[in-house]
Amino acid sequence: MKLLNTLIEKVSDHPVLFIFFRAILENDFKAIRAVIRRELNLGPGQRTLDLGCGPGAFSDLFEKHDYVGADLNKRYIDYAREHRRGTFIASDARKVDLPDARFDQVLIFGLLHHLSDEDTRAVLSEARRMVVPGGVILAIEDIPAQHRLNLIGHLLHAIENGEHIRPTADYKGLYAEAGTIELEEELRSGVCDYYVARIRTPRV
Repeated sequence: MKLLNTLIEKVSDHPVLFIFFRAILENDFKAIRAVIRRELNLGPGQRTLDLGCGPGAFSDLFEKHDYVGADLNKRYIDYAREHRRGTFIASDARKVDLPDARFDQVLIFGLLHHLSDEDTRAVLSEARRMVVPGGVILAIEDIPAQHRLNLIGHLLHAIENGEHIRPTADYKGLYAEAGTIELEEELRSGVCDYYVARIRTPRV
């Protein structure tokens, strides 16, 4: 198991390998991309922050000049700057050097299950600060594998570095502190299960 943990960490830290293996395991993110298309406004003039953007796998869904991706991993940011469209910054999601109300919507995918409740609250607070009043935060996060026969999903969660994979109810409690959950669902993306929540921030 320790060898597998080490292998996962090395793959996760290499942008090309990360994209390759996640594309295989999650059917090229087709289910996730469909949710993003459905729940966020992808039209011009809609300013989007992708918080914890990784190597920028979803940047192509948005208008180049209206998209900013932020991630703590500089290797991901360097890769995204070279291969993706949009603006990319290396930043800790708990404290981002961007102004208040800078964005109309924020995407958070696969970030919070790596963070404690305290750090998750800090990230959500930053997202709320940077989005306009009444803006949208779309959070898509890993939950425990829902089917006992999903052996690969269970194995991935056992060996990957997501130490805070929560049940849906725990995410809901955290999200409710950031705004109103106006849509929620659970979905399967390849071998991975997710909880999707669209959070509307207060208008004042």
